[in-house]
Amino acid sequence: MTRRVLLRQAGWFAVANAVLFACVALRFLASYPVPGDALGLTYLVLAFTTHFALLAALPIGLVVVPFALLLPRARLVTAVAVLLEALVLTLLVVDGNVFAEQRYHLTPLIAVLFETSTWVFVGLIGLFTLLFEALLAGYVARWVAAAPARGGPWLAATLVVAWLGGQAIHIWGDAVGLTPVTQLTRYLPAYFPIHAKRTLARWGLVDAATIERRRLAERTAATDAGQLAYPLQPLRCAGTTPAPNLLVVLIDALRPDVVVPQLMPRLAALEAEAAVFANHWSGGNSSKAGVFSAFYGLPPTYEAAFYGVQRAPVLLDVLRGRGYQLGLFAAPGFSTPTDIGRTLFAGIAGLPGERTDLDALARNRAVTDGWLAWLAARDPARPFFGFLYYDPPMGEMPSDAMAELPLEDRVGGDDALRRSWRQYRRAMQWTDGELGRVLDGLDAAGRGGDTIVVLLSDHGYEFDDNGLGYRGHASNFSAAQLRATLVLRWPGRAPAVYHHRSSHYDLPVTLLEDAFGCSNDPADYALGHNLFAGQDWPWLIAGSYNAHALVTPGQIIVTHPGGFVEVLGADYRPDAGARLDAGLVAEALAAMRRFYR
Repeated sequence: MTRRVLLRQAGWFAVANAVLFACVALRFLASYPVPGDALGLTYLVLAFTTHFALLAALPIGLVVVPFALLLPRARLVTAVAVLLEALVLTLLVVDGNVFAEQRYHLTPLIAVLFETSTWVFVGLIGLFTLLFEALLAGYVARWVAAAPARGGPWLAATLVVAWLGGQAIHIWGDAVGLTPVTQLTRYLPAYFPIHAKRTLARWGLVDAATIERRRLAERTAATDAGQLAYPLQPLRCAGTTPAPNLLVVLIDALRPDVVVPQLMPRLAALEAEAAVFANHWSGGNSSKAGVFSAFYGLPPTYEAAFYGVQRAPVLLDVLRGRGYQLGLFAAPGFSTPTDIGRTLFAGIAGLPGERTDLDALARNRAVTDGWLAWLAARDPARPFFGFLYYDPPMGEMPSDAMAELPLEDRVGGDDALRRSWRQYRRAMQWTDGELGRVLDGLDAAGRGGDTIVVLLSDHGYEFDDNGLGYRGHASNFSAAQLRATLVLRWPGRAPAVYHHRSSHYDLPVTLLEDAFGCSNDPADYALGHNLFAGQDWPWLIAGSYNAHALVTPGQIIVTHPGGFVEVLGADYRPDAGARLDAGLVAEALAAMRRFYR
């Protein structure tokens, strides 16, 4: 059999499987709130059709086609194609069962919990799909042989155009906050649509006013019916009199071990009069995951769902319901990389856009300037919530060793690592000066005594702490990248240092209970506990941009894209003798689906 015939058979076998996969995948849409607008429906059809066509085509294109070109033997090529498509089909069927019950997709961690009877069932599904794929391959071969041309190139071109159209709709819909588009992503397995919010804004294809109008309109019309059960019960909050002001100062990537008087005197002074959580952990090693976990008290595995329907955390519901004035300022903006304009502050008008006209120093200085001006102009009769997000400008700090800095010997390594360490400390030192301006302004306005001040970082920052070559963040789930800073200056509370294992999951629980008088069981809206209860977390779910991990004091289980799982020790090295605790994994997975309907 010629290579040309083999390639035609392989192509049409992929088409047949695309249809089959789409039929099987219809169950993913059983709980999907089908959009009522034309654009949303168009995107649903294009994205759904082309995604499963792509899942069918990838094994053929990446494996079967090379076999056909290098070893053009009909039986070998057919056997490889049948095995690969049967594997994908089996995974789709099993994943559909998992998603129907748990509202998240199949991962190796879920497979750990499969009982023997479940594995037998999976094996039977695999045998059935293998037999079916073999019969389908034979039918396709006969069908192709019956006619010299079937219009394959035209069909392929149509699918490519449809895929491009679907991605174009998503790029635009994601940029302007079109919920009927963005809410589909989590329903499709292994679906990673293209995002380009910053690029569209930079090219002038969407403007801030358009995005603002669309974002607010979509948030007003959005419903999470059929998707989220959040909170599980309506919040019961008695309130406190007088209502406390709340100021959250978020410093990106601030390691707790650099908060020393010689480097960050204003923050060190704040710690001296506050509650300091010395063993505090973020819910992620990236800004998006860390900020999400700190304000929702939920694992970042929920972020895509909350982003898709633009659902703000209950903490913001309480603040807005009580008429708090909101002073919100963020050096990185409210869009990419954190997307907090669509999650944390969804539905809030007037969020400023990213200041691309300013350098990093000026963007951070503008946060302080904007806050001080807002504080002076606000209505003094109403309580306020301030959110100040600093992105320390490491890239604009000099890296020479001329000026003395504390903690010089803490990091060794090569010259590049030492230069980066110097830039990091100088950026934190500079940001500490901005914090001083914020606190001085608060005192000058007479609000220092009735304002809860929360100083936190979104995640840590590594300088090869583990000796494995990692630098920065969002690259592993070790303590170096997950340990975060949390300081609470709370009027009426004595300064103290807490050494229990606390986490970002605990922050919204503490604020809702102690500042706003909410009496719900925290499990109604979060995974955390009250910070002042001194309760250690037994495990954390930590997220990144594409991976997530189950972290315990002695073990880290990392799930990577594509299904690869690592079991690591606390030193972030493989733990060959480690055993997965099925009960622990089941508890974590239950938490990851608790707030889905």
